[in-house]
Amino acid sequence: MKKIQSTCNYCAIDCNLDFYVEDGRIRKVVPTKGYPVNDGFCCIKGLSLDKQLTVKKPSPLPKIRQADGSMKEVPWEEGFQYVADKLRELQEKYGTESVAGISTGQLTMEEFALFGHVMRNYLKTNVDGNTRLCMATAVVAHKQSYGFDAPGYTLKDLELSDTIILIGANPVVTHPIVWGKIKENHNKKLIVIDPRKSESARNADYWYG
Repeated sequence: MKKIQSTCNYCAIDCNLDFYVEDGRIRKVVPTKGYPVNDGFCCIKGLSLDKQLTVKKPSPLPKIRQADGSMKEVPWEEGFQYVADKLRELQEKYGTESVAGISTGQLTMEEFALFGHVMRNYLKTNVDGNTRLCMATAVVAHKQSYGFDAPGYTLKDLELSDTIILIGANPVVTHPIVWGKIKENHNKKLIVIDPRKSESARNADYWYG
């Protein structure tokens, strides 16, 4: 099997992974040993990358549900027209603002631009995204704390800090690599502020709920 090193794309930790490939398929995923970020460890999401890449791919054509409940494959032009007609029908019946758009954070810049253009300029309605809903609080907190909207710290700081405060975060479950760095620091005091007694709170020196 051929080994190919790459980076997990699930979160900003960017764990390094070894992908073992044979006959054009990923046969095994192993966290890269010696890599400074994850050093031979990663969470279940990274270990499952081979499953999402080797799953049977559906037909690339869109499907329209028929009167009997079955799904019929149609050409892309027909699929686009069907969606456009349905959106217009909803707006004519319930008003322009009865339709709005919300996007995932996994789109490219070009896809975001196209989506916003269609929603605002053609449907004359609003568009929002999971990116804003997910990161808005973090951006505000970073600006108020550091003066700019990006974290001014590294994973190494978790190993060297005297005190670590987690506010509404549960890295034991959500970011095991981050939690591993916290656990490696045997001289810190860990404070968790969370209404829920999470896994991280149960491992804290002080928990305020």
